[in-house]
Amino acid sequence: MKQLFLSKYYNFLLEDIYNRALKKNGFTPLGVCWNNSTSQYNRFKVIMKLFGKFPSKRNKLADVGCGYGEFFFFSKKEKINLIYEGYDINKKMIEFCKTRFKCQNFHVNNYPINGCDISVMSGTYNYAVTDDVNLWESYIIHNLIKCYKRSNYGIIFNLQFCKNRFIRNNIYYTQITFMLNLLKKHFVNVEKFYTKVLKNDIFFVIYKN
Repeated sequence: MKQLFLSKYYNFLLEDIYNRALKKNGFTPLGVCWNNSTSQYNRFKVIMKLFGKFPSKRNKLADVGCGYGEFFFFSKKEKINLIYEGYDINKKMIEFCKTRFKCQNFHVNNYPINGCDISVMSGTYNYAVTDDVNLWESYIIHNLIKCYKRSNYGIIFNLQFCKNRFIRNNIYYTQITFMLNLLKKHFVNVEKFYTKVLKNDIFFVIYKN
Protein backbone atom coordinates (compact mmCIF):
# COMPACT_ATOMS: atom_id res chain seq x y z
CA MET A 1 0.00 0.00 0.00
CA LYS A 2 2.86 2.39 0.88
CA GLN A 3 4.59 1.71 -2.45
CA LEU A 4 1.37 2.26 -4.37
CA PHE A 5 0.81 5.62 -2.65
CA LEU A 6 4.42 6.63 -3.31
CA SER A 7 4.14 5.69 -6.97
CA LYS A 8 0.97 7.76 -7.42
CA TYR A 9 2.55 10.70 -5.63
CA TYR A 10 5.70 10.60 -7.78
CA ASN A 11 3.57 10.29 -10.92
CA PHE A 12 1.64 13.38 -9.84
CA LEU A 13 4.88 15.33 -9.32
CA LEU A 14 6.28 14.16 -12.65
CA GLU A 15 3.16 15.17 -14.55
CA ASP A 16 3.32 18.63 -13.01
CA ILE A 17 7.02 19.04 -13.86
CA TYR A 18 6.54 17.98 -17.47
CA ASN A 19 3.52 20.27 -17.83
CA ARG A 20 5.70 23.21 -16.79
CA ALA A 21 8.49 22.09 -19.15
CA LEU A 22 5.96 21.81 -22.00
CA LYS A 23 4.62 25.28 -21.27
CA LYS A 24 8.13 26.70 -21.48
CA ASN A 25 9.64 24.63 -24.32
CA GLY A 26 6.73 23.04 -26.17
CA PHE A 27 6.72 19.50 -27.57
CA THR A 28 10.49 19.33 -28.04
CA PRO A 29 13.37 17.40 -26.40
CA LEU A 30 13.63 20.20 -23.80
CA GLY A 31 9.91 19.88 -23.23
CA VAL A 32 10.46 16.34 -21.93
CA CYS A 33 13.65 17.27 -20.04
CA TRP A 34 16.05 15.88 -22.66
CA ASN A 35 19.24 17.71 -23.62
CA ASN A 36 18.83 17.42 -27.38
CA SER A 37 17.41 15.30 -30.19
CA THR A 38 20.80 13.71 -30.98
CA SER A 39 21.04 11.81 -27.69
CA GLN A 40 17.33 11.03 -27.95
CA TYR A 41 17.74 9.37 -31.36
CA ASN A 42 20.94 7.59 -30.33
CA ARG A 43 19.02 5.94 -27.51
CA PHE A 44 16.31 4.86 -29.93
CA LYS A 45 18.93 3.23 -32.17
CA VAL A 46 20.52 1.33 -29.28
CA ILE A 47 17.14 0.15 -28.02
CA MET A 48 16.18 -1.17 -31.45
CA LYS A 49 19.51 -2.99 -31.66
CA LEU A 50 18.79 -4.62 -28.29
CA PHE A 51 15.26 -5.36 -29.49
CA GLY A 52 16.92 -7.80 -31.89
CA LYS A 53 18.13 -9.94 -28.99
CA PHE A 54 14.60 -11.24 -28.50
CA PRO A 55 12.87 -13.94 -30.63
CA SER A 56 12.25 -12.89 -34.24
CA LYS A 57 8.47 -13.34 -33.90
CA ARG A 58 8.25 -10.36 -31.52
CA ASN A 59 6.99 -7.13 -33.07
CA LYS A 60 4.54 -5.57 -30.59
CA LEU A 61 6.36 -2.82 -28.72
CA ALA A 62 5.11 -0.74 -25.79
CA ASP A 63 6.90 2.59 -25.45
CA VAL A 64 6.52 3.47 -21.76
CA GLY A 65 7.17 7.15 -21.13
CA CYS A 66 6.57 7.94 -24.80
CA GLY A 67 6.42 11.71 -24.33
CA TYR A 68 5.38 13.44 -27.56
CA GLY A 69 5.79 10.23 -29.59
CA GLU A 70 9.24 10.72 -31.10
CA PHE A 71 10.07 7.00 -30.84
CA PHE A 72 7.01 6.26 -32.98
CA PHE A 73 8.11 8.91 -35.48
CA PHE A 74 11.61 7.38 -35.50
CA SER A 75 10.26 3.89 -36.18
CA LYS A 76 8.19 5.20 -39.10
CA LYS A 77 11.11 7.20 -40.48
CA GLU A 78 13.42 4.17 -40.31
CA LYS A 79 10.66 1.93 -41.73
CA ILE A 80 10.84 -0.46 -38.77
CA ASN A 81 8.04 -3.01 -38.80
CA LEU A 82 6.40 -2.67 -35.37
CA ILE A 83 2.98 -2.87 -33.79
CA TYR A 84 3.46 0.18 -31.60
CA GLU A 85 1.65 1.51 -28.55
CA GLY A 86 2.78 4.52 -26.55
CA TYR A 87 2.14 5.14 -22.86
CA ASP A 88 2.73 8.19 -20.70
CA ILE A 89 1.41 9.47 -17.38
CA ASN A 90 1.07 12.96 -18.85
CA LYS A 91 -2.36 13.54 -20.42
CA LYS A 92 -1.19 16.49 -22.53
CA MET A 93 1.52 14.33 -24.10
CA ILE A 94 -0.97 11.63 -25.04
CA GLU A 95 -3.47 14.10 -26.45
CA PHE A 96 -0.70 15.65 -28.55
CA CYS A 97 0.42 12.22 -29.85
CA LYS A 98 -3.10 11.30 -30.92
CA THR A 99 -3.37 14.56 -32.85
CA ARG A 100 0.17 14.41 -34.25
CA PHE A 101 -0.15 10.89 -35.65
CA LYS A 102 -3.92 10.80 -36.12
CA CYS A 103 -4.21 7.43 -34.38
CA GLN A 104 -5.35 5.98 -31.07
CA ASN A 105 -2.18 3.99 -30.31
CA PHE A 106 -1.44 6.16 -27.26
CA HIS A 107 -2.68 5.76 -23.70
CA VAL A 108 -2.40 7.49 -20.33
CA ASN A 109 -0.69 4.94 -18.10
CA ASN A 110 2.69 3.97 -16.62
CA TYR A 111 2.68 0.40 -17.98
CA PRO A 112 1.14 -1.46 -20.96
CA ILE A 113 -2.59 -1.98 -20.52
CA ASN A 114 -3.08 -4.15 -23.62
CA GLY A 115 -0.05 -6.38 -23.23
CA CYS A 116 2.89 -6.42 -25.61
CA ASP A 117 5.90 -8.44 -26.67
CA ILE A 118 8.50 -6.04 -25.29
CA SER A 119 8.30 -2.89 -23.17
CA VAL A 120 10.93 -0.22 -23.78
CA MET A 121 11.69 2.79 -21.59
CA SER A 122 14.04 5.37 -23.10
CA GLY A 123 15.15 7.74 -20.35
CA THR A 124 11.86 7.21 -18.53
CA TYR A 125 13.40 6.90 -15.06
CA ASN A 126 16.25 9.40 -15.34
CA TYR A 127 14.39 12.42 -13.98
CA ALA A 128 13.81 11.96 -10.25
CA VAL A 129 11.31 13.90 -8.14
CA THR A 130 13.03 13.10 -4.85
CA ASP A 131 16.52 13.36 -3.37
CA ASP A 132 16.11 9.97 -1.71
CA VAL A 133 18.01 7.45 -3.85
CA ASN A 134 16.46 4.41 -2.16
CA LEU A 135 12.91 5.65 -2.67
CA TRP A 136 13.55 6.46 -6.32
CA GLU A 137 15.01 3.02 -6.92
CA SER A 138 11.97 1.51 -5.24
CA TYR A 139 9.79 3.52 -7.63
CA ILE A 140 11.78 2.25 -10.63
CA ILE A 141 11.47 -1.40 -9.56
CA HIS A 142 7.75 -0.98 -8.88
CA ASN A 143 7.20 0.27 -12.44
CA LEU A 144 9.49 -2.30 -14.03
CA ILE A 145 7.57 -5.14 -12.38
CA LYS A 146 4.30 -3.80 -13.79
CA CYS A 147 5.80 -3.57 -17.29
CA TYR A 148 7.40 -7.01 -16.97
CA LYS A 149 4.07 -8.63 -16.12
CA ARG A 150 2.50 -7.17 -19.27
CA SER A 151 5.36 -8.10 -21.60
CA ASN A 152 5.55 -11.48 -23.34
CA TYR A 153 9.32 -11.53 -23.82
CA GLY A 154 10.82 -8.85 -21.60
CA ILE A 155 11.79 -5.22 -21.18
CA ILE A 156 14.56 -2.81 -22.20
CA PHE A 157 15.44 0.38 -20.32
CA ASN A 158 18.36 2.69 -19.70
CA LEU A 159 19.74 4.80 -16.87
CA GLN A 160 22.56 7.27 -16.33
CA PHE A 161 25.44 5.82 -14.32
CA CYS A 162 28.43 6.88 -12.24
CA LYS A 163 30.83 5.35 -9.69
CA ASN A 164 28.32 5.96 -6.91
CA ARG A 165 24.52 6.18 -6.71
CA PHE A 166 23.17 9.69 -6.31
CA ILE A 167 20.60 12.20 -7.51
CA ARG A 168 21.91 15.56 -8.71
CA ASN A 169 19.85 18.31 -10.32
CA ASN A 170 16.94 15.82 -10.31
CA ILE A 171 18.88 13.31 -12.45
CA TYR A 172 19.28 9.82 -11.00
CA TYR A 173 22.67 8.15 -11.49
CA THR A 174 22.92 4.47 -10.71
CA GLN A 175 25.92 2.35 -9.82
CA ILE A 176 25.98 -0.45 -12.37
CA THR A 177 26.85 -3.42 -10.16
CA PHE A 178 24.34 -2.33 -7.54
CA MET A 179 21.54 -1.94 -10.08
CA LEU A 180 22.35 -5.24 -11.77
CA ASN A 181 22.17 -7.05 -8.42
CA LEU A 182 18.96 -5.23 -7.49
CA LEU A 183 17.34 -6.24 -10.76
CA LYS A 184 18.41 -9.85 -10.28
CA LYS A 185 16.55 -9.92 -6.97
CA HIS A 186 13.30 -9.30 -8.82
CA PHE A 187 13.96 -10.77 -12.28
CA VAL A 188 15.78 -13.97 -13.20
CA ASN A 189 17.53 -13.17 -16.48
CA VAL A 190 19.15 -9.72 -16.71
CA GLU A 191 21.91 -8.40 -18.96
CA LYS A 192 23.66 -5.02 -19.15
CA PHE A 193 24.97 -3.23 -22.25
CA TYR A 194 27.15 -0.21 -22.93
CA THR A 195 27.60 1.89 -26.05
CA LYS A 196 30.43 4.24 -27.06
CA VAL A 197 27.92 6.68 -28.51
CA LEU A 198 26.20 7.24 -25.14
CA LYS A 199 29.05 7.08 -22.65
CA ASN A 200 26.93 7.95 -19.60
CA ASP A 201 24.15 5.45 -20.36
CA ILE A 202 23.81 1.87 -19.19
CA PHE A 203 21.14 -0.28 -20.85
CA PHE A 204 19.48 -3.25 -19.17
CA VAL A 205 17.63 -6.07 -20.92
CA ILE A 206 15.36 -8.22 -18.76
CA TYR A 207 14.19 -11.45 -20.38
CA LYS A 208 10.92 -13.13 -19.48
CA ASN A 209 12.24 -16.66 -20.11
